[in-house]
Amino acid sequence: MNVVCYRYNLLCVGNLSLTVVMESGIVMKEVFVDDLKGTEILAVPVITESNVVLIQSDTILKQEYIDKLKEHNQLLVYVKDDIANTTADGTRHIFNIDETINRTQEIVGKVLDRHIYKRNSDLSIIGEAAEEIIDSVISDPDVINSMTEIRNISTDLYTHCINVCSLSTVMALKLKMTKKQVKNIAMGAILHDIGLKYIQAPYIDVSEDELSPKDELEYKKHTIYGYSSIQDENWISDISKEIILLHHENIDGTGFPFQHNGSKIKMEIRIVSVCDEFDSLISGIGNKQLKMYQAIEYMKVHAEREYDGAIVKKLLESVAVYPVGMQVLTNENEVGEVIRQNKDVADRPVMKMVPCVLCRPSPGRNLSLSSTGHLAIDLRGDIPS
Repeated sequence: MNVVCYRYNLLCVGNLSLTVVMESGIVMKEVFVDDLKGTEILAVPVITESNVVLIQSDTILKQEYIDKLKEHNQLLVYVKDDIANTTADGTRHIFNIDETINRTQEIVGKVLDRHIYKRNSDLSIIGEAAEEIIDSVISDPDVINSMTEIRNISTDLYTHCINVCSLSTVMALKLKMTKKQVKNIAMGAILHDIGLKYIQAPYIDVSEDELSPKDELEYKKHTIYGYSSIQDENWISDISKEIILLHHENIDGTGFPFQHNGSKIKMEIRIVSVCDEFDSLISGIGNKQLKMYQAIEYMKVHAEREYDGAIVKKLLESVAVYPVGMQVLTNENEVGEVIRQNKDVADRPVMKMVPCVLCRPSPGRNLSLSSTGHLAIDLRGDIPS
């Protein structure tokens, strides 16, 4: 089922919808069929692959029409929208990266939840989400220059895919990749783990070493399955497909599925590989979940050997070891809550010292570790309750 849409100008991504304005001036938004209430007015006719009009524009989408859309496996439709989120001059409004990630997470989840192997009519919607992430990153220099917080840590496959897309986009821009390369990286990154949908092996909060030989073999098939599911699609580039296939290859030739070494691994793949490994460590998707500082230490140890060292260095320069809101124990047995980052010293944040019954008394002051040579965060310590 295809929706034929007339020429329009993109305005913004709304809550599970894409708001656009047609050349005629009619404002409309893209919504999931599952989210229709029965009062919406169709803005663009729905046309089948055999060019038969299923539902005409200006039709009120009552329940009988919603049922018909579901019978034809229609995921999205365009409906008229009286309230559009536009800028004063009517041009496209671009949301910041946090807003974009929050909106795209459910879109990606809904598409992948209903996705069936090699039935890819809806996957291009995820590609559109990747382009929105690119626009949000480009529009915010602070994100590119100082990506200090990873706010979407979870054991959810869809959030992991979005995080890897965001991280990879930032890294591509920091490494001065071309516009075409950035798009290819984002598209491959947001779909890089689609093959996990097709395997029967555990992959959440478990390392490869913990898998049985049978499960390890099954897990390593996910790159092949992911690639084969989209290899015939023409809306995604060849290099994006290679990212899906090869993102677990390592510089030293120890990766999978083909044990390629550094000379055979393209820069686009290297970027996504590094970002995927880092986020998998803190999210627990395809790895045993670690704390942030443990993940950073792991990446430092394995840089150069398994990953491109320059990319790892660039990534770790921008990531906060201790995110805002985290409570830490210092080497002098004081408890501090991180309130902001030091731009030039990622592992020495500004903290607000907080009371702790079993700890050394603290006056509740704010303290910047970058200006305090004797005080450090004790990675071994547990905060007393």
